[in-house]
Amino acid sequence: MVIDVSLENMDLLTEVLSVPEGKRVYLPSQRMDPDEYPVFVRQVREAGKEPFLSLPFVFRQETAEFFQRHKTVLTEAGWEGFLVRSLDEAAFLEAEGIPGRRIFDAGLYVWNREAAGLMKSLGADLLTFPYECREQEMAELGFRDKELVIYGRIPLMVSAQCTANTEGECRKKSQAQRARKTGKADSSWMNQVDFRYLTDRRKAVFPEDSHCRFCTSVIYNSVPLWLLDRVPAACEAVRFHFTEEAAGEAARILEKFVTGNTAPEGAFTRGHFMRGVE
Repeated sequence: MVIDVSLENMDLLTEVLSVPEGKRVYLPSQRMDPDEYPVFVRQVREAGKEPFLSLPFVFRQETAEFFQRHKTVLTEAGWEGFLVRSLDEAAFLEAEGIPGRRIFDAGLYVWNREAAGLMKSLGADLLTFPYECREQEMAELGFRDKELVIYGRIPLMVSAQCTANTEGECRKKSQAQRARKTGKADSSWMNQVDFRYLTDRRKAVFPEDSHCRFCTSVIYNSVPLWLLDRVPAACEAVRFHFTEEAAGEAARILEKFVTGNTAPEGAFTRGHFMRGVE
């Protein structure tokens, strides 16, 4: 079984690479300057793993223009491929002739064999089961060339309405103003994780991650998905999605799975794995 890891926080990269059983590592495009791509690609390859670039959740015109400006390094950095999160991204990679494998994320829904076939025709080399898919539905679709997310906070909402912006604390605007005054542009701050926390009327706390590079924010579920102890025997590939885990947590959770110590811990959700959606 292939074990893959998707990161939203680059601070976790070193510990994730220390777990030898992992194969593919998806690195967040919103947390790296394009000039850094070759450095991180080399780091992942030296650990014996395959580096993939996770594209943004939303691919707007300005996002396409960003990647067009950096097309040379995007193409030549040595990425094994890309985690594609929208059909616009798939079309962009095809139109620009950017090489690499295409792994379609869970948001590109494959509810049936016809949908899976369509995604394949649009360039998918590997599909990801939707978060809403029940185990029985997965079996009916078949596990060949598909990946199952078994750990991580499920993204509930992706929005351009970042709370930092609505509260008048947009770092992108303030940095642009500073650059105009000093004549020095600095984009390194965009690579820093800056989680905010939203609380609903039931006191559930939802992490919000601002992706300032692409002017979007992602609100995640209040508890992580945990399917380590429910992985179907026929499953070919599983993915761990790490977001706000503390130092040491990512490696510890990976090692629990590798050693068979898969019992859930703390608050967690099974998502729709057992009860599906209506």
